[in-house]
Amino acid sequence: MSLHPRARIHLDNIVANWRTIGSLTADSETGAVVKANAYGHGVAEVGLTLHRAGCRTFFVAYVEEGAQLREAIGADAEIIVFNGAQHEDRTIVQDAALVPVMNSIEALEDWLSYNRTEPYAVHIDTGMNRLGVRPADVPRMFDLVRGTPLSHVMSHLVDSDDPQCVLNTRQCYTFGDLILPLTRVRSSLANTGGCFLGQMYGFDITRPGIGLYGGGPTPPEGTILRPGMTLEAPILTVQTAGPDETVGYGATRELRHETLLATVALGYGDGFPRHASNRGFACLGGIRCPIMGRVSMDLITIDVSAASDLAKPGAFAQFIGPEAPLEEQARCAGTVGYELVTGLGRRVRRLYD
Repeated sequence: MSLHPRARIHLDNIVANWRTIGSLTADSETGAVVKANAYGHGVAEVGLTLHRAGCRTFFVAYVEEGAQLREAIGADAEIIVFNGAQHEDRTIVQDAALVPVMNSIEALEDWLSYNRTEPYAVHIDTGMNRLGVRPADVPRMFDLVRGTPLSHVMSHLVDSDDPQCVLNTRQCYTFGDLILPLTRVRSSLANTGGCFLGQMYGFDITRPGIGLYGGGPTPPEGTILRPGMTLEAPILTVQTAGPDETVGYGATRELRHETLLATVALGYGDGFPRHASNRGFACLGGIRCPIMGRVSMDLITIDVSAASDLAKPGAFAQFIGPEAPLEEQARCAGTVGYELVTGLGRRVRRLYD
Protein backbone atom coordinates (compact mmCIF):
# COMPACT_ATOMS: atom_id res chain seq x y z
CA MET A 1 0.00 0.00 0.00
CA SER A 2 2.83 2.42 0.80
CA LEU A 3 3.90 2.67 -2.85
CA HIS A 4 0.40 3.50 -4.09
CA PRO A 5 -1.06 6.98 -4.38
CA ARG A 6 -3.59 7.62 -1.66
CA ALA A 7 -6.56 9.88 -1.14
CA ARG A 8 -7.22 10.70 2.48
CA ILE A 9 -10.94 11.50 2.66
CA HIS A 10 -11.82 14.08 5.31
CA LEU A 11 -15.35 13.13 6.30
CA ASP A 12 -15.57 15.79 9.02
CA ASN A 13 -14.69 18.44 6.43
CA ILE A 14 -17.43 17.21 4.10
CA VAL A 15 -19.99 17.49 6.91
CA ALA A 16 -18.68 20.94 7.81
CA ASN A 17 -19.02 22.03 4.17
CA TRP A 18 -22.58 20.65 4.04
CA ARG A 19 -23.50 22.71 7.09
CA THR A 20 -21.71 25.82 5.84
CA ILE A 21 -23.44 25.70 2.47
CA GLY A 22 -26.74 24.99 4.17
CA SER A 23 -26.42 28.13 6.28
CA LEU A 24 -26.54 30.21 3.09
CA THR A 25 -30.09 29.03 2.39
CA ALA A 26 -31.20 28.43 5.95
CA ASP A 27 -34.94 28.43 5.09
CA SER A 28 -34.46 25.45 2.76
CA GLU A 29 -33.56 21.85 3.47
CA THR A 30 -29.99 21.04 2.45
CA GLY A 31 -29.64 17.88 0.41
CA ALA A 32 -26.44 16.29 -0.89
CA VAL A 33 -25.36 15.20 -4.35
CA VAL A 34 -23.34 11.99 -4.06
CA LYS A 35 -23.33 10.78 -7.66
CA ALA A 36 -20.16 9.42 -9.31
CA ASN A 37 -19.13 7.65 -6.10
CA ALA A 38 -19.61 10.89 -4.13
CA TYR A 39 -17.41 12.72 -6.64
CA GLY A 40 -14.70 10.11 -6.15
CA HIS A 41 -14.78 10.27 -2.36
CA GLY A 42 -16.77 7.07 -1.70
CA VAL A 43 -20.56 7.05 -1.79
CA ALA A 44 -21.11 4.60 1.06
CA GLU A 45 -18.76 6.35 3.47
CA VAL A 46 -19.78 9.89 2.54
CA GLY A 47 -23.49 9.06 2.39
CA LEU A 48 -23.51 7.38 5.80
CA THR A 49 -21.53 10.23 7.36
CA LEU A 50 -23.87 12.89 5.97
CA HIS A 51 -26.90 10.85 7.00
CA ARG A 52 -25.59 10.67 10.56
CA ALA A 53 -25.11 14.45 10.42
CA GLY A 54 -28.79 14.90 9.54
CA CYS A 55 -28.98 14.87 5.74
CA ARG A 56 -32.21 13.24 4.59
CA THR A 57 -32.29 13.86 0.83
CA PHE A 58 -29.63 12.57 -1.51
CA PHE A 59 -29.18 12.84 -5.27
CA VAL A 60 -27.48 10.32 -7.58
CA ALA A 61 -27.31 9.88 -11.35
CA TYR A 62 -28.20 6.20 -11.82
CA VAL A 63 -30.47 3.71 -10.10
CA GLU A 64 -27.48 1.45 -9.38
CA GLU A 65 -25.84 4.30 -7.47
CA GLY A 66 -29.07 4.78 -5.57
CA ALA A 67 -29.23 1.12 -4.60
CA GLN A 68 -25.64 1.21 -3.32
CA LEU A 69 -26.39 4.30 -1.27
CA ARG A 70 -29.60 2.81 0.13
CA GLU A 71 -27.68 -0.21 1.36
CA ALA A 72 -25.27 2.10 3.18
CA ILE A 73 -27.68 4.56 4.81
CA GLY A 74 -30.83 2.53 5.42
CA ALA A 75 -34.46 3.46 4.89
CA ASP A 76 -34.63 6.87 6.56
CA ALA A 77 -33.87 9.14 3.59
CA GLU A 78 -35.04 10.04 0.10
CA ILE A 79 -32.77 9.13 -2.81
CA ILE A 80 -33.53 10.95 -6.05
CA VAL A 81 -32.15 9.64 -9.35
CA PHE A 82 -31.35 12.43 -11.82
CA ASN A 83 -31.24 10.28 -14.96
CA GLY A 84 -34.57 8.58 -14.31
CA ALA A 85 -35.58 4.97 -14.74
CA GLN A 86 -36.98 2.64 -17.39
CA HIS A 87 -39.16 -0.45 -17.32
CA GLU A 88 -36.23 -2.76 -16.64
CA ASP A 89 -35.25 -0.65 -13.61
CA ARG A 90 -38.58 -1.08 -11.87
CA THR A 91 -37.43 -3.79 -9.47
CA ILE A 92 -34.37 -1.88 -8.29
CA VAL A 93 -36.43 1.32 -7.95
CA GLN A 94 -38.97 -0.49 -5.78
CA ASP A 95 -36.48 -2.50 -3.72
CA ALA A 96 -34.27 0.52 -2.98
CA ALA A 97 -37.21 2.98 -2.66
CA LEU A 98 -35.74 5.39 -5.20
CA VAL A 99 -37.37 8.49 -6.68
CA PRO A 100 -36.55 8.66 -10.41
CA VAL A 101 -36.61 11.99 -12.25
CA MET A 102 -38.62 12.24 -15.46
CA ASN A 103 -36.66 14.40 -17.89
CA SER A 104 -39.14 14.76 -20.75
CA ILE A 105 -42.82 14.42 -21.54
CA GLU A 106 -42.08 11.10 -23.23
CA ALA A 107 -40.28 9.75 -20.17
CA LEU A 108 -43.14 10.90 -17.95
CA GLU A 109 -45.75 9.24 -20.15
CA ASP A 110 -43.72 6.05 -20.22
CA TRP A 111 -43.31 5.99 -16.42
CA LEU A 112 -47.01 6.60 -15.80
CA SER A 113 -47.98 3.91 -18.29
CA TYR A 114 -46.75 1.24 -15.88
CA ASN A 115 -46.31 2.95 -12.51
CA ARG A 116 -48.83 5.35 -11.01
CA THR A 117 -48.38 4.48 -7.33
CA GLU A 118 -44.71 5.14 -6.50
CA PRO A 119 -43.18 8.59 -6.04
CA TYR A 120 -41.26 10.27 -8.83
CA ALA A 121 -39.89 13.69 -9.77
CA VAL A 122 -39.99 15.89 -12.86
CA HIS A 123 -37.25 18.10 -14.26
CA ILE A 124 -38.34 21.31 -16.05
CA ASP A 125 -35.92 22.92 -18.50
CA THR A 126 -35.62 26.64 -17.74
CA GLY A 127 -32.71 27.36 -20.06
CA MET A 128 -30.06 24.64 -19.95
CA ASN A 129 -31.40 22.89 -23.07
CA ARG A 130 -30.07 19.61 -21.79
CA LEU A 131 -32.69 17.71 -19.79
CA GLY A 132 -36.19 18.58 -18.73
CA VAL A 133 -39.76 19.20 -19.83
CA ARG A 134 -39.87 22.25 -22.09
CA PRO A 135 -41.83 25.24 -20.69
CA ALA A 136 -44.30 24.97 -23.57
CA ASP A 137 -45.06 21.41 -22.47
CA VAL A 138 -45.65 22.22 -18.80
CA PRO A 139 -49.48 22.42 -19.21
CA ARG A 140 -49.36 18.91 -20.68
CA MET A 141 -47.20 17.85 -17.74
CA PHE A 142 -49.82 19.17 -15.30
CA ASP A 143 -52.48 17.08 -17.02
CA LEU A 144 -50.34 13.96 -16.79
CA VAL A 145 -49.28 14.30 -13.14
CA ARG A 146 -52.75 15.02 -11.78
CA GLY A 147 -53.71 12.31 -9.29
CA THR A 148 -50.23 10.73 -9.25
CA PRO A 149 -47.55 10.76 -6.50
CA LEU A 150 -45.33 13.48 -7.97
CA SER A 151 -43.00 14.29 -5.08
CA HIS A 152 -40.41 16.71 -6.48
CA VAL A 153 -40.01 19.19 -9.31
CA MET A 154 -36.62 20.64 -10.19
CA SER A 155 -34.60 22.63 -12.67
CA HIS A 156 -30.89 23.40 -13.16
CA LEU A 157 -29.09 26.73 -13.31
CA VAL A 158 -27.06 27.41 -16.45
CA ASP A 159 -24.31 29.62 -15.03
CA SER A 160 -24.49 29.75 -11.26
CA ASP A 161 -20.68 30.00 -11.13
CA ASP A 162 -21.10 33.63 -12.21
CA PRO A 163 -23.20 35.56 -9.68
CA GLN A 164 -23.52 38.46 -12.16
CA CYS A 165 -25.07 36.33 -14.90
CA VAL A 166 -28.59 37.59 -15.67
CA LEU A 167 -29.65 34.07 -16.64
CA ASN A 168 -29.63 33.10 -12.98
CA THR A 169 -32.36 35.54 -11.97
CA ARG A 170 -34.33 34.83 -15.13
CA GLN A 171 -34.28 31.09 -14.49
CA CYS A 172 -35.21 31.54 -10.85
CA TYR A 173 -38.33 33.56 -11.67
CA THR A 174 -39.24 31.33 -14.61
CA PHE A 175 -39.03 28.22 -12.44
CA GLY A 176 -41.07 29.83 -9.68
CA ASP A 177 -43.78 30.90 -12.09
CA LEU A 178 -43.98 27.54 -13.84
CA ILE A 179 -44.41 25.52 -10.64
CA LEU A 180 -46.97 27.79 -8.93
CA PRO A 181 -49.85 25.29 -9.43
CA LEU A 182 -47.83 22.51 -7.74
CA THR A 183 -48.55 23.58 -4.18
CA ARG A 184 -47.88 20.22 -2.53
CA VAL A 185 -44.78 19.24 -4.48
CA ARG A 186 -41.26 19.94 -3.20
CA SER A 187 -39.12 22.13 -5.45
CA SER A 188 -35.37 22.34 -6.05
CA LEU A 189 -33.19 24.64 -8.18
CA ALA A 190 -29.89 25.41 -6.42
CA ASN A 191 -26.71 23.45 -6.97
CA THR A 192 -23.54 24.57 -5.13
CA GLY A 193 -23.32 27.81 -7.10
CA GLY A 194 -27.03 28.39 -6.66
CA CYS A 195 -26.64 28.12 -2.89
CA PHE A 196 -23.96 30.81 -3.12
CA LEU A 197 -26.50 33.11 -4.82
CA GLY A 198 -28.69 33.24 -1.72
CA GLN A 199 -32.01 32.21 -0.22
CA MET A 200 -34.12 33.22 -3.22
CA TYR A 201 -32.67 30.25 -5.08
CA GLY A 202 -33.20 27.80 -2.23
CA PHE A 203 -36.85 26.84 -2.83
CA ASP A 204 -37.73 23.78 -0.71
CA ILE A 205 -34.47 21.85 -0.98
CA THR A 206 -30.98 22.59 -2.25
CA ARG A 207 -28.63 20.09 -3.82
CA PRO A 208 -24.99 21.07 -3.28
CA GLY A 209 -22.49 18.78 -4.97
CA ILE A 210 -18.89 19.83 -5.65
CA GLY A 211 -18.98 22.34 -2.80
CA LEU A 212 -19.38 19.50 -0.30
CA TYR A 213 -15.95 18.30 -1.36
CA GLY A 214 -14.26 21.70 -1.21
CA GLY A 215 -14.45 22.62 -4.90
CA GLY A 216 -16.62 24.62 -7.25
CA PRO A 217 -17.07 28.36 -7.76
CA THR A 218 -15.71 30.95 -5.37
CA PRO A 219 -17.97 31.05 -2.30
CA PRO A 220 -19.36 34.29 -0.87
CA GLU A 221 -17.01 36.45 1.16
CA GLY A 222 -16.52 34.99 4.62
CA THR A 223 -17.59 31.49 3.57
CA ILE A 224 -14.81 28.95 3.90
CA LEU A 225 -14.98 25.43 2.48
CA ARG A 226 -12.53 22.75 3.54
CA PRO A 227 -10.85 20.17 1.27
CA GLY A 228 -12.76 16.90 1.05
CA MET A 229 -9.66 14.94 0.17
CA THR A 230 -5.90 15.08 0.25
CA LEU A 231 -4.41 13.31 -2.76
CA GLU A 232 -0.82 12.23 -2.16
CA ALA A 233 1.73 10.14 -4.00
CA PRO A 234 4.95 8.57 -2.67
CA ILE A 235 8.35 9.56 -3.97
CA LEU A 236 10.09 6.60 -5.57
CA THR A 237 13.44 8.13 -6.56
CA VAL A 238 15.35 11.39 -6.20
CA GLN A 239 18.16 12.39 -8.55
CA THR A 240 20.00 15.38 -9.89
CA ALA A 241 19.93 16.23 -13.60
CA GLY A 242 22.14 18.78 -15.30
CA PRO A 243 21.66 21.62 -17.78
CA ASP A 244 20.52 20.68 -21.29
CA GLU A 245 19.12 17.33 -20.10
CA THR A 246 15.44 16.60 -20.61
CA VAL A 247 12.70 15.09 -18.49
CA GLY A 248 10.15 12.45 -19.45
CA TYR A 249 8.63 11.14 -22.65
CA GLY A 250 9.04 13.27 -25.73
CA ALA A 251 11.71 15.44 -24.10
CA THR A 252 9.10 18.15 -23.55
CA ARG A 253 11.01 19.75 -20.67
CA GLU A 254 14.61 20.82 -21.10
CA LEU A 255 16.53 21.81 -17.99
CA ARG A 256 18.38 25.12 -17.93
CA HIS A 257 20.33 24.45 -14.76
CA GLU A 258 21.10 21.67 -12.34
CA THR A 259 17.80 20.45 -10.94
CA LEU A 260 16.82 18.03 -8.16
CA LEU A 261 14.08 15.78 -9.52
CA ALA A 262 11.75 13.39 -7.70
CA THR A 263 9.62 10.79 -9.43
CA VAL A 264 6.34 9.90 -7.72
CA ALA A 265 3.89 7.01 -8.10
CA LEU A 266 0.94 8.79 -9.74
CA GLY A 267 -0.17 9.13 -13.35
CA TYR A 268 -3.04 9.13 -15.77
CA GLY A 269 -3.54 5.44 -15.03
CA ASP A 270 -4.71 6.66 -11.62
CA GLY A 271 -6.86 9.37 -13.17
CA PHE A 272 -4.49 12.31 -12.76
CA PRO A 273 -4.76 14.17 -16.08
CA ARG A 274 -2.02 14.10 -18.69
CA HIS A 275 -2.86 17.73 -19.46
CA ALA A 276 -1.13 18.63 -16.20
CA SER A 277 2.18 17.89 -17.94
CA ASN A 278 4.57 20.82 -17.43
CA ARG A 279 1.70 22.79 -15.87
CA GLY A 280 0.56 21.21 -12.62
CA PHE A 281 2.34 21.01 -9.30
CA ALA A 282 2.83 19.04 -6.12
CA CYS A 283 3.65 20.26 -2.62
CA LEU A 284 6.18 19.07 -0.07
CA GLY A 285 5.81 20.71 3.31
CA GLY A 286 3.94 23.60 1.72
CA ILE A 287 6.63 24.16 -0.93
CA ARG A 288 5.42 24.17 -4.53
CA CYS A 289 7.17 21.65 -6.76
CA PRO A 290 6.34 22.02 -10.47
CA ILE A 291 5.56 19.01 -12.63
CA MET A 292 8.44 18.49 -15.05
CA GLY A 293 7.77 16.83 -18.38
CA ARG A 294 4.84 14.64 -19.23
CA VAL A 295 2.49 12.95 -16.83
CA SER A 296 2.83 9.29 -17.79
CA MET A 297 0.60 6.33 -16.95
CA ASP A 298 2.14 5.53 -13.57
CA LEU A 299 4.67 8.27 -12.87
CA ILE A 300 5.12 12.02 -12.53
CA THR A 301 8.43 13.83 -12.11
CA ILE A 302 8.54 17.03 -10.06
CA ASP A 303 11.20 19.66 -9.38
CA VAL A 304 12.04 19.38 -5.68
CA SER A 305 15.03 21.70 -5.70
CA ALA A 306 13.29 24.08 -3.26
CA ALA A 307 12.33 21.21 -0.96
CA SER A 308 15.53 19.19 -1.01
CA ASP A 309 15.48 18.46 2.73
CA LEU A 310 12.01 16.88 2.43
CA ALA A 311 12.43 15.03 -0.85
CA LYS A 312 13.24 11.49 0.22
CA PRO A 313 12.06 8.16 -1.17
CA GLY A 314 8.92 7.18 0.72
CA ALA A 315 7.86 10.77 1.45
CA PHE A 316 4.45 11.75 0.10
CA ALA A 317 3.91 14.72 -2.19
CA GLN A 318 0.50 16.41 -2.12
CA PHE A 319 -1.40 16.99 -5.39
CA ILE A 320 -4.83 17.96 -3.99
CA GLY A 321 -5.47 19.21 -0.49
CA PRO A 322 -4.85 22.09 1.90
CA GLU A 323 -1.55 22.98 0.20
CA ALA A 324 -2.76 22.19 -3.34
CA PRO A 325 -6.30 23.58 -3.73
CA LEU A 326 -8.52 21.43 -5.91
CA GLU A 327 -9.69 24.11 -8.32
CA GLU A 328 -6.21 25.61 -8.72
CA GLN A 329 -4.76 22.23 -9.62
CA ALA A 330 -7.66 21.66 -12.01
CA ARG A 331 -7.03 24.98 -13.75
CA CYS A 332 -3.38 24.04 -14.24
CA ALA A 333 -4.58 20.88 -15.98
CA GLY A 334 -7.07 22.78 -18.13
CA THR A 335 -10.10 21.22 -16.46
CA VAL A 336 -12.41 21.63 -13.46
CA GLY A 337 -12.40 20.17 -9.99
CA TYR A 338 -15.34 17.90 -10.85
CA GLU A 339 -13.29 16.02 -13.42
CA LEU A 340 -10.18 15.85 -11.29
CA VAL A 341 -11.82 14.11 -8.32
CA THR A 342 -14.33 11.95 -10.17
CA GLY A 343 -11.59 10.67 -12.48
CA LEU A 344 -9.43 9.20 -9.73
CA GLY A 345 -9.28 5.45 -10.24
CA ARG A 346 -9.27 2.36 -8.08
CA ARG A 347 -5.48 2.29 -7.78
CA VAL A 348 -5.74 5.36 -5.56
CA ARG A 349 -6.25 4.05 -2.03
CA ARG A 350 -9.06 5.78 -0.16
CA LEU A 351 -8.30 6.27 3.52
CA TYR A 352 -11.05 7.72 5.73
CA ASP A 353 -10.35 10.17 8.53
